[in-house]
Amino acid sequence: MYGRERRLGKRIRSFFRYHFYMQRYKAEMREFVQYLQQHPQWLPVFEQNGYRFNALLAKFCDRRFSVRQRLSVMKYAFDCAEQCWGSENCRRLVAQQSLLLAQLTENWGVYLNINAIDPFEGFFSLNIKNREGRSVYDASFTFLPENRILIASVQGPNGAEAQELVKTATKQLHGMRPMYMIVHVFRTLADVLAYELLGIAHKNQAKFRWNDHSKLLFNYDEFWRENEGALDEEGYWRLPLEVERKPLEEIQSKKRSMYRKRYDMFDSIQRSVRDFFHK
Repeated sequence: MYGRERRLGKRIRSFFRYHFYMQRYKAEMREFVQYLQQHPQWLPVFEQNGYRFNALLAKFCDRRFSVRQRLSVMKYAFDCAEQCWGSENCRRLVAQQSLLLAQLTENWGVYLNINAIDPFEGFFSLNIKNREGRSVYDASFTFLPENRILIASVQGPNGAEAQELVKTATKQLHGMRPMYMIVHVFRTLADVLAYELLGIAHKNQAKFRWNDHSKLLFNYDEFWRENEGALDEEGYWRLPLEVERKPLEEIQSKKRSMYRKRYDMFDSIQRSVRDFFHK
């Protein structure tokens, strides 16, 4: 019910809010529980953390969604995952919580996860981790109808060593900043699955509050623009799946080796993601 909240006042408010919405949306909750009973492979996701049910009661990925839309998208996300990834991959994901999707370099890999940060931002995530298991960037997502993937959050590291971790990762990822690398992996994932790729608009992000911006450390709209996104008529940022590569002969000679290794890494990611879902 409370997620990771430790403050007593907030826990009390959450308690009453939870029971209020449970009564208000009991028909939708009953329907979702029936769905889980019919698709028991996903039951452990909620048995491991009951707070995830709050995504149906409160917010899920796009704060504009009504409770009926949240219910529909949540069921669709699980159905899509099984269809796209296969039953065995889904079973392994639920059991292990995190699966290596692609090895980026000797020290860094990108992982497909059951989202452990905030279920309001989606039940699935990708993150970039080193061999010690330290994540440098996480991004949660969901599937939307009409063959679309929505990136619902992007989150970097925190703590005293965060800046140094990002700097180290950027150097070891051949000059590719990890926040842009994770978008590149999403492009590859969408391309392999033949899906469109969308980014959440800043004001529609699940944690956005007009009177409290402290939970959003950067502007999503600006980030999607930097990734060549274009705002569509539904209010989502549509992201291109292909980004033009600069020919090596046009790159300064002192940087040519770095770009060659970066492009080789991109090609390796493409092969790994394709192999992961087409075993």
